[in-house]
Amino acid sequence: MIQNILIFIICSNVYIAQDFIDRFIYHYSNLDTYSLEFDYVTKNQGEIVYNQKGSLFFSKGKFRIALTDLTFLYDGENHYTIVPENKEINISSENEIANYILPSKIAFTISKIRNKIKIKKNNVFEISYIDESGNGYLILTKDDFSITRIDQSINDGYINSIIFDKTVYNEKIDDNLFYFDEKNYEGYYLNRL
Repeated sequence: MIQNILIFIICSNVYIAQDFIDRFIYHYSNLDTYSLEFDYVTKNQGEIVYNQKGSLFFSKGKFRIALTDLTFLYDGENHYTIVPENKEINISSENEIANYILPSKIAFTISKIRNKIKIKKNNVFEISYIDESGNGYLILTKDDFSITRIDQSINDGYINSIIFDKTVYNEKIDDNLFYFDEKNYEGYYLNRL
């Protein structure tokens, strides 16, 4: 009898976890817009080496991530990393930070590696996995799919943490946020990677 109850509890927890993952992926795959406010913290062996506030705006595949000293912009074609301190703009076809800070990208990654994901339910859902580079990820999310925290553990001992303060779904976002105009950056060096 007790063995049957334990099997039922384990199977129920597996079903609840898989159902949550399905709904998480569906939620972020079908969102047109969202905005986030967050703290971005990098630690090396427990010491804070980088700490900034940031905001993120996402609309129909385009995004803008603004930190105190950097802006990452994707206009649907190119990725721009704008570094005012160096008066430099890097233009590339990819942007690594987007892969672990954008909930839509996280949902896409999870959908591709479902069999490698571990999920635990405490006060929040804890989703963890290791990417192809060996970096570990821990994503804490509430029942309504809003992500509260992402920890990325890099092989060299660094941990990047993104702590989300505010999430707003389906608000109207001005398309001009995602438009790159070179005229606004006179004197900047454009580095096409």
